[in-house]
Amino acid sequence: MKSKKLFLPAVIITAAVLVIAVCSVICGIAKKPTVTEYEFPFSITYELDGETKNIEEVCAARYVKNGGYTNTKSRIYAGKIGDLSEDTIFLVLRNDENGRIELNTKMYADYLMGDPLYDYFDDNAFEPQILYYDTEENEYTDEETLLAQGVKLISFEYPEPIENSFVFSHISIMDSTVVFPTLLISMAACVVTIIFVKKEEDYIRKPIDVVSIIFNFLIGITVVPFTAIFLLLFDATGDNEGIFNQALYFIPALTVLAITASVALRRKSYGKSAFAVQFIGPAVFIIIIVLSEIF
Repeated sequence: MKSKKLFLPAVIITAAVLVIAVCSVICGIAKKPTVTEYEFPFSITYELDGETKNIEEVCAARYVKNGGYTNTKSRIYAGKIGDLSEDTIFLVLRNDENGRIELNTKMYADYLMGDPLYDYFDDNAFEPQILYYDTEENEYTDEETLLAQGVKLISFEYPEPIENSFVFSHISIMDSTVVFPTLLISMAACVVTIIFVKKEEDYIRKPIDVVSIIFNFLIGITVVPFTAIFLLLFDATGDNEGIFNQALYFIPALTVLAITASVALRRKSYGKSAFAVQFIGPAVFIIIIVLSEIF
């Protein structure tokens, strides 16, 4: 009889757990470009101190790996201009006691490789820019100041970004992008439980049920948003590897599922179990934090 009473709640929560597992895998998919290396020839002509100079170089761009400080699925690229050092975007044209003149080539490897995650030029044109820095490191880009420093851009020829496509690379470790989808899934399970799991015909509300309801609301409006915000900030630490830290991302969803179980148990007249089960989320959160500090 007990198994029949809890069959529907068990199905709802099990289904939610399975969907959360699938969602977590999907959120962890990292992709890599099909074109991993490409060369982009370009030229820039400028005048400096009355002398016309021309730069004709090739930017060799390449995909390095997936990774990132806060998002391990991000794609990392590197670019090299001619024989210059790796990842050179700014070229120093003059550096003396009057200040420094730099040329910003804007040769971003990730943009040139056609990666939609890196569009630097929604508001700015993809073209070289000359900058002047005075002795106090104030930046100037206006034509009047540049002309006063004896420098101006004459012409340039720039390549177009390639059309790239992206395919499956691997399943990455989790980050905060998994928090809200899994939380929404658990909330949906809670709503379905409230709608379809009916109270027993002989159900009588007891004092422990009233206390349990109060704690359901308190945990829902405090622990759930707190842990969700905590995990968004947790990404910024760059310390989300390890089984304990990875498990933290499921705490908001686990907390809501525990509340869901509490609702179902209470409606089936299991008052004490309903009261206890709702604390699983906060308890697991505290245990993981303690264990992560120890280990």
